[in-house]
This record gives sequence, structure tokens and C-alpha cells, in this order.
Amino acid sequence: MPSRLAERLVRWELTPTGSESYKKAEVTAGGVDTRDLSSQTMESKQPGLYFIGEVVDVTGWLGGYNFQWAWASGFACAQALVAYQVALSI
Repeated sequence: MPSRLAERLVRWELTPTGSESYKKAEVTAGGVDTRDLSSQTMESKQPGLYFIGEVVDVTGWLGGYNFQWAWASGFACAQALVAYQVALSI
């Protein structure tokens, strides 16, 4: 019985039917603990595993701060990945 329930949950598809738009957009709390990530690269303590944006436990005031965090953490991670690729090719 539990395995059938798990299978049904895995196969359950949700289809969004609309949006409240950016006017009502907010964030949720929780996520990957920042103490487990490099603040320079967003790499976790597990080498090669990176986390960015809303998956990280960072919550700012409403008004664009969370968007800024998502973009900035993505940029920092991308810069680190590019530097890593360049180092591999030398």
C-alpha cells in the first residue's frame, strides 16, 4: 500500500492555471543553510554541487531584494564555474 501511494505521488502532475503576478509575489523561508555553502562560489561542502537563488535559506524584504539575491547568487556561481572550466583547460 505505501509503495502504491508513493508511486501515485511521484506521478501526480500539477498544472498551474494562473498567477497572482509580481504584485503579490513573495518568498518562502527555509532551504539550504548558507553555512554549508561558499559565499564566493555557492558551492556546497559536497564538491561540484552548487545551490543558488530561492533554494538557499535567504529571505529579504519585499521589493526586489529576493530577486537581487537570486540573480547575484546565480552570477557568483556562474563566474566560479567558468573559472573552474578555464582552470581545467590550462
